[in-house]
Amino acid sequence: MNKSSEDKAGLLIGGGILAGVLASVCCIGPLVLTIIGISGAAALAKFEVFRWPMTILVVAIFIYAGFILYRNQKSCDPDSVCADPKKKRLLLISYWIGLMLAISGITSPYWVVWIFN
Repeated sequence: MNKSSEDKAGLLIGGGILAGVLASVCCIGPLVLTIIGISGAAALAKFEVFRWPMTILVVAIFIYAGFILYRNQKSCDPDSVCADPKKKRLLLISYWIGLMLAISGITSPYWVVWIFN
């Protein structure tokens, strides 16, 4: 894995988490803002139109990041992530935690109803 691939994987994981949060802003946002006492939170419901495009973006980002992380490397630079098992493991853990956060954000309209009903 060259340095640009390592940077890409980290950026993709962060971008996937951000896209997952943005995909859920229409559904969790009004609820969270109402709970903390901010009125007018229903205006965030306008972002519902962006939910499916952002969901598709999250899926694409995490598929590409997974491809970068799990592909077999023919050679590794001595200071690269694939040469250091601890760094590789940390990046893989970050990937899976980020994926779970993104999935929980995307699926929030379905489970948040059960929590606050």
